[in-house]
Amino acid sequence: MRVFIGIEFDNDVKDYLSEIQNEVKIGATKGNYTLYDNFHLTLRFIGEVSNEDINDLSEVLTTFAAENSSFPIKIGGLNSFNRNNKHIVYVEVLENQEKLKKLAKTIDNGLKELSLKLDDFNFKAHITIAREVVFAQLSILNILRNYDKPILVKKISLMLSSRDKNNILRYTPLFTVNMR
Repeated sequence: MRVFIGIEFDNDVKDYLSEIQNEVKIGATKGNYTLYDNFHLTLRFIGEVSNEDINDLSEVLTTFAAENSSFPIKIGGLNSFNRNNKHIVYVEVLENQEKLKKLAKTIDNGLKELSLKLDDFNFKAHITIAREVVFAQLSILNILRNYDKPILVKKISLMLSSRDKNNILRYTPLFTVNMR
C-alpha cells in the first residue's frame, strides 16, 4: 500500500480550490488536475508499507494527536514549481506556515522510530491543484483571490494513495485522529 499523512479539507475549502483550479484551466493549454475529492495538504509522504506498518503508523498518529493542539491556517494565492516548462501548480499557505512545518517535523520525528524507509524530509506547506501544467499565460498566478476564512487544522489522516479500475488516482483515509 502506498500512503501519506495529510490534512483533509471540508467541502467549502474544496469548492474554493476547485474554483481556483478552473481559473488555472482557463490560462493553461494542458494539465493534469487534482480531483475534487483528492484536495489535501500533505504533511509527510511515506510510500509503500505493509498492513503491520499501518497499525504502527496509526499508533504514532494517536500519540501525536494527544500531544498537539489544533490551530488555524489561511490559504490563497497561487504559485508553482517549474519542471521543464511544466508546472506543479499549488495554492499557498499564507498564515501559520511555521506551525505546519513544526507539525510535519514532529510527525517525521515520530515516524523515525518505525522501521520504514523514508525519503529525506523537505516539507513545504502547499495544496497541489494541478500537475504538468503548460501555461498560455503565467499572469493567471497573480490574480486569484484568497480563501476568506481560517481553516482549523484539527484532524490528521493516514491516507491511501491508489488507482481505481479506470486508473484514476484516489486518496482514501485509512485512519484519522483529532488533535486536542
